[in-house]
Amino acid sequence: MAQPSRQLTVILVCLVCFCLACLAPGPLAVYGANGAGNSHYELAGRYMSSRNNLHKALGSIERALAIEPENANYLVRKAEIVYEISEDEKTSFGLLDKALKLSPRNRQALTLKAKLAAQRGDQDLAVSTARLIYEGAPADADARIAYGRALVGAGKYIEGAQILEPVLKEQPRNPVVLDLMALVDEKRQNWSRAISHINGLLEVLHGTPYARSELIARRSLAYERLGKTDLALSGMREAVKLGPTNHKFRLELISILKKTGDIAGAQKEETALKKLEADMLPF
Repeated sequence: MAQPSRQLTVILVCLVCFCLACLAPGPLAVYGANGAGNSHYELAGRYMSSRNNLHKALGSIERALAIEPENANYLVRKAEIVYEISEDEKTSFGLLDKALKLSPRNRQALTLKAKLAAQRGDQDLAVSTARLIYEGAPADADARIAYGRALVGAGKYIEGAQILEPVLKEQPRNPVVLDLMALVDEKRQNWSRAISHINGLLEVLHGTPYARSELIARRSLAYERLGKTDLALSGMREAVKLGPTNHKFRLELISILKKTGDIAGAQKEETALKKLEADMLPF
């Protein structure tokens, strides 16, 4: 009778082990949380590509955070979505600060924090945050652009140019750097260089007519400052043609026409401007 008893014991032990093995977390259970969180994170990114789906993006990132509440990248994405939906600065900055406590050099968190700080007019915070990005990767072009942009936004044009000029030599067709350098030149009244950088922008940007009209108008004003009235006039006419509802363009065109002595042309544009204003009045 002893032999069957030992066999039964062995069978029972095997059954217990089998059940424990079934209940124990296998590889999918151990690593599934990270995978599930990441899938929600990526889905939120896809939803963000359309502003119509921002609330769906928020739902996805909250599900990701429910799985991994201390994932810095997830917190950054939620901060971005919250700001896009409601411009809730307090919540967005709180999420970014939490992300930076978890990952002090997190590039995504620092970049978004610098951007939001600049948008709310806190240029000192924008500069100090962008400096951390730069110090973390001083040879990286994007880090230098982020720091240069913050410096220019804070009115530190010389320092900004010193950061951005080497990047422009490496990437002469980079539209962000060309635009920032044109702005620096305009602020420093270096009109010839401003024109050169704006021409570079017009070569690489093929956006909407309105976007091009803004650049052409900026170039025309630079020509005017240099006393090249003919170029300023032809450029402003082109800007008005591309952006016919822009009051500023027409006012500048009227000003240039008067300076050239073309009173009849100025009066014609004034009449067009009054008609435009009347058409835009509410019913």
